[in-house]
Parts: sequence; structure tokens; C-alpha cells
Amino acid sequence: MVAFTQVHAQLGIGTTSPSSGAQLEIASTSKGLLIPRMTDAQMRAISSPARGLKVYNTNTNSVYYYNGSDWLSALNSYKVYEDAGVDVQFDNLIVQIPSSSNRSLRLKTVSGSISMSGSSTNMYLTISAAAGGSAGTLDGYTRQSSTLTTSYQYWQSTLSFSFHGSSQAIYLLDETNGRSYRVLCIIGDGYLDNFFEIERLR
Repeated sequence: MVAFTQVHAQLGIGTTSPSSGAQLEIASTSKGLLIPRMTDAQMRAISSPARGLKVYNTNTNSVYYYNGSDWLSALNSYKVYEDAGVDVQFDNLIVQIPSSSNRSLRLKTVSGSISMSGSSTNMYLTISAAAGGSAGTLDGYTRQSSTLTTSYQYWQSTLSFSFHGSSQAIYLLDETNGRSYRVLCIIGDGYLDNFFEIERLR
């Protein structure tokens, strides 16, 4: 049974004395608040979303909010293990390690296009390493004044990681929306369970 109490235009659910600073207070010791759950496509199809609108995005398994112009994750970063060929999404970015061809990060947008620039630091082995390790090669790569669209493009088309444990870190400036990101990928054995982290720096 749910009790609704209205006090001076305030609404209490499960409480007879809602907090004076709250328009709505929900009190429970055994249940939580469930907001609308929908796919990414359903979320982006909402007509004229209000600033501050929140939904649970079932594609990314996280809460998203509308900031007046874009849908953004309520998290500052997203970490996940995924096999090659599987999309990893955060905000308006999607990244993956492809299941064939060059095995290095490629990126695209969920919708629209953004002007971007950035750099990357790539640490990789040129020969197979023994248990005791071997010397690696640290390489840098930069891109300037590029456009990221809904079609995948390699960040560094000439790069292909051959051994698990290789890593690629991209620092990306989204010049269109005034945001920056760090994208990290560590290659898993057989390109399975690759580690991804996407962090919104601003």
C-alpha cells in the first residue's frame, strides 16, 4: 500500500512529512525508484526532450540525461570488457576493435557529426613476449581538424596490434560540443575481452 500525502503543494509518497526542501519525497526501506528504461534509439527519438530529462539506456546500461542539446551519460566514465567487433558506446561516441583487418581503435558518432582533433599514445610489442617480458615500442600519432561521423573510421589506419596486452590511448577534443575525452583500449588474448574505458574529461 502506498500513502500519498500533500503538504503545502508538496507531495510525499510513503511519508506523511515530506522534506521542506523537496517538491516530491519518496520514502521506502525496501523499494527503489524506477525511471523509464529504453534503448538508445528510443531515447534519441523522444520529441523535444526537456533539459534535465533522465532515462535508463539499456544499450549502455547507464542513466542518461538531456542537457538541452545532447544526451549524456550520468557517469563520468564507462569501463567494459568486450570482444572484437562489439560496439562500446559512451555519450555520442562509439568505439570498437574490428573483428578483422587492422586491429586498432576505430570511432564513430551515434548521430550527427563532430569536428575533432586529438592525439594518441600507442604501446605495443613488435615480437611475442616471454613471461619475463620484452622491450616494447612507444609510438605517438596526432590528428587535427578531422570530422567524425556515423561511419567508422580508424584513428590510426596504419596501426594493427598483433599481440595481446598492446594498448592505445586517445585524447579526443570534441570541438563541436566543447567536450574532451580519453579513450583507452587494451587488447585481450585472441582479441577477446578487450578492455575499454571512455572517460569524459570535461
